[in-house]
Amino acid sequence: MSESNIKDNKLIAAAEFIPSSEEQIELKKKLTMPTYLLAIILIISVIILWFLFTSKSVVISTVPLVNSVEIEGTVHVNLDDHLLMRAGKYQLSAELDGYYPLLQAFTVTEQQNQQLQFSFTPLPGELALLTNVNSNLIVRIDGEKVAIEKGLIKGISAGDHQISISAKDYFEHKQPINIIGKRQRQQLEFSLKPAWANIEITSTPENVELYLDDNLIGVTPTTVKLLEGDKSIVFSKQGYQQTSRKIVVIAEQDKALAMVPLFKLQGQLAILSKPSGVSVTYGDKYLGTTPISVPVSPNKQQSLLLFKDGYQSQTHQLLVKSGQLVNKQFTLNPIVAKVHFQVTPSDALLYVEDRLMGRANKALTLPSKQQRIRIEKEGYVAYQKAILPTPNAEQVFMVKLKTIEQAKWENIKTIITTTTGSKLKLFKINDSFETGASRREQGRRANEIKRSIHLAKPFYLGLMEITNKEFKQFLRTHSSGNVKGNSLNGSNQPVVNISWIQAALFCNWLSEKENLVAVYNIENNKLVGFDLEQEGYRLPTEAEWTWASRYNTGEMLKYSWGQSLPPTQNSGNFADISGAAILGTIIHSYNDKYITSAPVGSFINNNKGIFDLAGNVAEWQHDFYEINTGLSLKVEQDPSGPLSGDYHVIRGSSWAHGSQTTLRLSYRDYGNDKRNDVGFRIARYVK
Repeated sequence: MSESNIKDNKLIAAAEFIPSSEEQIELKKKLTMPTYLLAIILIISVIILWFLFTSKSVVISTVPLVNSVEIEGTVHVNLDDHLLMRAGKYQLSAELDGYYPLLQAFTVTEQQNQQLQFSFTPLPGELALLTNVNSNLIVRIDGEKVAIEKGLIKGISAGDHQISISAKDYFEHKQPINIIGKRQRQQLEFSLKPAWANIEITSTPENVELYLDDNLIGVTPTTVKLLEGDKSIVFSKQGYQQTSRKIVVIAEQDKALAMVPLFKLQGQLAILSKPSGVSVTYGDKYLGTTPISVPVSPNKQQSLLLFKDGYQSQTHQLLVKSGQLVNKQFTLNPIVAKVHFQVTPSDALLYVEDRLMGRANKALTLPSKQQRIRIEKEGYVAYQKAILPTPNAEQVFMVKLKTIEQAKWENIKTIITTTTGSKLKLFKINDSFETGASRREQGRRANEIKRSIHLAKPFYLGLMEITNKEFKQFLRTHSSGNVKGNSLNGSNQPVVNISWIQAALFCNWLSEKENLVAVYNIENNKLVGFDLEQEGYRLPTEAEWTWASRYNTGEMLKYSWGQSLPPTQNSGNFADISGAAILGTIIHSYNDKYITSAPVGSFINNNKGIFDLAGNVAEWQHDFYEINTGLSLKVEQDPSGPLSGDYHVIRGSSWAHGSQTTLRLSYRDYGNDKRNDVGFRIARYVK
């Protein structure tokens, strides 16, 4: 420490000790005792006041109520009806007879007035069971199995419970129960309901064992106790067929089962044969075909019959005893017959029951039973037939195979009917002819150039022209109109006043209705192409129409009725005296009795069965119109006209035609637009 610091601070020195005198000590004693006592009283008062100001008023009660409880914890004061206790943790203990001792920790909070209640837990009680069943009881309380001694259940906790009681062969009893506890004994009185009925069972014969679920329950005659429900009782006795009976058992409803008969065990018959597949009859019962092993009626001699097609049958007397297995084996001798086959073509192959026998022209020895034969050759339709060779009589089968083409045409209809009602006839031809007319023929026009045609493609051609009734199924609003008040719109009159496109659209519509591929490709009411390879409906080609109208056994007709004018009676509907009032050129010596068109089919058909190829209405053709120059020496094969053009061909005369030129079958016209004397008929190819 520096000198300056020493100077600034005074030195601290111990004071000299001077002992007190006795008088001073005594005086001090006299002064401090009261003071101390007063101080202690003062301190105690402060503590009491502090306790009173910091204590809480607590009311403690128990359920059930007890006279006294013990409380452990900090200082507390027990007043008359409440306690003064400081906030903190305490523990309460109390005892009450019939209850578990109450030992409960609790906490006094900072709240000024508090009420605390504590509950005793009753001791378990006992339950005595009083029932009509005194043994083998099974008791469950709240689903848990409990012990029972001499009808008494101990240690059941106080409160509400669900009790169930059951015993073998009785229905279960359930009910709620309230246990008081506190070591008190309660009683529960109840009755268990029997779950069985007594069933009396008899049989013939007697001493039959009865089984339920493979367990022996008795021997007839007997009465058995069966639990409620659907039961199946099996009856079994050695030497007899086992049987069973179904019983519906209702508890406490005893009944007697009708007498149950048992039958002797059947015998077992096992049969092998050569050949196999032999039919077997024993007595009057058919057993099946060999090899077989079947039960049969025992202890009775019966006829055993064996038979098979193509083999000699056998009959044997046979007895099969009850419960006996009889094994038998038999051989049947075949019955044969000779069969001759004469087949065209001779190199066809013969199969019998799918076994190749070689070339078909031969004689075979076959079993006298139904045989399935098949004769076939490539390019021909196979012939199949079931035959039955007959012994002692030689049979001859003559078979001519059909080519695939022949069979095809046999299955194609010669007449078909459309959904609109039109009939078309099949023409399968192979004809050559010339179209057009000689330059020297009166009335000939320049467009009737001669052409050589050969038709070989089969086709269907409409027997009549399409009527108004048919066309209106396609176009409901169409009207064929009238001529000076004379109607063209009758249901069976041929449709007119339609363009070529409308006729082609009708063909496409009809094809679609019958699920056929359309021939014409039409867009925006214009023909953009066609495909004659399809089998849909179309207009006839000019060559087909020419053949149908003119060709007659190698000659070409000039008129539909023959080679010269005038028309014969009833040969068609032409411009004649019946229509003179509205027509120009007419046939004065002919009267068809119709002013305009007639109902289709009103006149005689031609040599091919077709109506109105001449007269009534002229007809739209498939072909585009063209004029050939000069006589072509080249034969045209199934021609269908040019692929394009400005107009389409119109063929045939109409109700408005009466001149020598127009009445001729070689007359050709053309156009695209509708006319009141132009209609159409339909055609289609054959696939």
